[in-house]
Amino acid sequence: SRKIFARLFSYVSYRLATTIQILIYLSVLVYAFNCALDPLYVILLALLNDVTLLPIAEDRQTASAEPENANVGALIGFSLVLGVSQGIASLIFYLSMDRGLIEGIASHDEVGYPTGVHAQNAIWLQVSIAAEFLIFSARAPGLFFFSRPSTELICSTMLGNVIATLLAVYAFEEPLDWSEVGTIWLFNACVLFAVDGMKMVYKFISNHNGAGIIDEQAIAAEDKAMGKPKEEGEPVTEFVKVVERHRESVKFLAGEAQRKSRRSTLSKSFIAAGNTGRPSMRRTSFKGSSSGRRSVLLAGQPADTGDDLRKRTPAAFARQNSGHTSP
Repeated sequence: SRKIFARLFSYVSYRLATTIQILIYLSVLVYAFNCALDPLYVILLALLNDVTLLPIAEDRQTASAEPENANVGALIGFSLVLGVSQGIASLIFYLSMDRGLIEGIASHDEVGYPTGVHAQNAIWLQVSIAAEFLIFSARAPGLFFFSRPSTELICSTMLGNVIATLLAVYAFEEPLDWSEVGTIWLFNACVLFAVDGMKMVYKFISNHNGAGIIDEQAIAAEDKAMGKPKEEGEPVTEFVKVVERHRESVKFLAGEAQRKSRRSTLSKSFIAAGNTGRPSMRRTSFKGSSSGRRSVLLAGQPADTGDDLRKRTPAAFARQNSGHTSP
């Protein structure tokens, strides 16, 4: 369920980010530079972007280390960072086209800012490729190159970029040449790293998904190394001692978690998984209908350690509400 939530969050945040990017960029072009993009470019941009994003439903995602909760403020803030960063990068490209990025465009100091068909081809291709690349940053909990997307998502995204490139080179009037296309691809690749860096700064400041992710491979390796306990399958004869032993194990794990959280947050765990060492869950209470005050977890403050390390399953929550506890 946490992986499904991550896919939904990636899709919605990406959609908001690309909408913000395109609105900011095209609005500035029209009102500040009198460069109105042909409607055909906008239609093709939306069509390619929608079709290539379909495989995100089967994307490879990782489960967060804490239960997920829908936070509209965090979603909008995350999308704003990505969208505004991409919009600024596109404006930088537009203002630099007459500085050698695109051939055949005179300096704006002499003839004004570019508005012709050739310039619009370059604008469209840059925005199209940048929007496709943005999904790699939006879906990753840390830096995008530490989180491999599904093969289907990679293929569909790159296929969309190839189609956009071929249209700009062979289908449109005043087409781009391959050197200009290479410049646009290289520019967008550099922008992807820059936007991803801005995303990590936002995550560090806001503690967005600060608990990081569950390392399933590490857990599987630890389980394999530990092997099967010799007590497994045998009847419990000293129940109190078994309970105490389990409690000591929980305390040990809690201490390990605290020690790890004191380490520098600019470590590989943050870079690869967005783990800031500051859990984003807090415990509060409310009045139930039949059993007084009950404790729940909400976003905003660090959670208590110890018992919180257990899996928060529906069965465990039901036992808590009924007044029963388990070791």
